[in-house]
Amino acid sequence: MNYVARTDIGILRKRNEDAYFFDNDNLIFAVADGMSGHAHGDIASRVALQVFEEWVAETPLPASDLGPINRLNILEKLAIEANQRVFKMGQDSQQYKRMGTTLTAGFVTPSYLAYVHVGDSRLYVLHNNILTQITTDDSLVQNLIEKGEITPEEGRVHPKRNIITQAVGLSENIILTTDVCPLTRGDIILACTDGLHDLIIDDTEMQTILIKAGCLKVASEQLIKKALSYGGTDNITVILASVD
Repeated sequence: MNYVARTDIGILRKRNEDAYFFDNDNLIFAVADGMSGHAHGDIASRVALQVFEEWVAETPLPASDLGPINRLNILEKLAIEANQRVFKMGQDSQQYKRMGTTLTAGFVTPSYLAYVHVGDSRLYVLHNNILTQITTDDSLVQNLIEKGEITPEEGRVHPKRNIITQAVGLSENIILTTDVCPLTRGDIILACTDGLHDLIIDDTEMQTILIKAGCLKVASEQLIKKALSYGGTDNITVILASVD
């Protein structure tokens, strides 16, 4: 399994509120995007990912013998713990009140991707040269699309597309999405924050970059370069993993 991860502060932001984590032994990854406009989004994202880092540190052997159900249970448990930690920090200290973060995490195996998701960071899978978004945004715009009030195309440029309806740390309890996506040899998994997909609004552009790049390192560099060329108005984080 090959992977690469990159983050960029962007052109306009003064700090990077994105965070990422990947462990190549346990094949677990996570990406988090601290909420702009809320207190200490950068701290929220990093606190959330510390939970995953600690799990890896406390796991004596690579989790290679786990099945998809056990992997989903681990991801759900870690996401709930992340939510509790961020929420508790907000309750215990006025300066951290209402801080929150998106969270998208998963296990990559040769045959499937098990994942947990909350917020509007995304997971895509490139299979047979077709890029498919496999997560659904927890966002105001997504709700409007599901109600039929706007089209997906209108949602991509909607002025309120950055308003999310759920995030880690905003409430004591959280509703998570967990699922398993089948993988085959040659597939590429893309995890990213909205600094990428909100600027490269046409998925076929990302698809073309992934197909033509030749390697994950070049693909990650070109994806971030493309987002920056569209204004770089947000932090940009990309994790790419390939199935050998």
